[in-house]
Amino acid sequence: MKIANFIIFFVFISILVLSVVESAQVVEVNTTPAPVEKTTWQKIKEIIFSPLFLGIVFFAVILILVIIGLAFLLKWLIKFIKERKNVFYLMKNERIKLAKIQRRYHSTHWWKVTKNTPIRLVRYENGRAVISKPIGHHRGDYVTHEGNVIISMNFIGRKTWLIFPTVDIIVIPDKPKLKIQKTNEKTGKKEETVILNLPRARELVQFNETDILIFAESLSKSGEFFVPVVKTKDNEIVDLSLPVYQSLEHVALGDYLYEKADLFTHLAKKAMDLNPNVRGIQKVQDSNNSIELPEGDKQ
Repeated sequence: MKIANFIIFFVFISILVLSVVESAQVVEVNTTPAPVEKTTWQKIKEIIFSPLFLGIVFFAVILILVIIGLAFLLKWLIKFIKERKNVFYLMKNERIKLAKIQRRYHSTHWWKVTKNTPIRLVRYENGRAVISKPIGHHRGDYVTHEGNVIISMNFIGRKTWLIFPTVDIIVIPDKPKLKIQKTNEKTGKKEETVILNLPRARELVQFNETDILIFAESLSKSGEFFVPVVKTKDNEIVDLSLPVYQSLEHVALGDYLYEKADLFTHLAKKAMDLNPNVRGIQKVQDSNNSIELPEGDKQ
């Protein structure tokens, strides 16, 4: 009887303990911090400083520098070839350099050319002087040995590759009369025409530090140069492009072609000195000339 009571008591205690254990709630503490959402700026910084993005930027910069270098190399090659083929293009570039070197004002801006001294035209309408808006900006000026006044300038709106300001020059003659040679259509012979009463350079251009005034109706392009279209003292319009071109042609024939001929002479002499056949012939001739003949053999 005691054993049965003990077994019943043990079973009762076991059931009670199991029910307590099953009903017990275990509270687990989560020690992992909750994920913090990144801001937009942090995401951008991660992208910017990522190795992939930095590599793309590096190669892009190298590619841009190579393209710029090739563009300048192409521009230099075109300029080099044109200078060898066109003597007036060579003359223009050399006179632009001389005008910049001898400039009288601080016109040193090559990109923001609007900071340089502006150039305006002065026209006379019904006896009244009318000053135009700036047509360009000054880069330099000087007087050449043939008597022309050269003004280097950047025309407004003229650009190379739609970006770089183009540098041009204006040629202003300084002679009271000019000779023009024209071919007679009937006879086919050249006839010389003399234009008198031309305004001098001091009457055509006025230099000021605030602006430069050119007293002309307009500017006309003649080949690589610009020339003023002026009125004579008889109030007649004269285009100076042909006379100026002829004066520059004389300069080209007198200066540049002489330099090329002189250079060709030096090169030809150098080539003869380096040629072994020519040197051998010269040595034989020199040795023959140095032989002294007896008095009886001389004729």
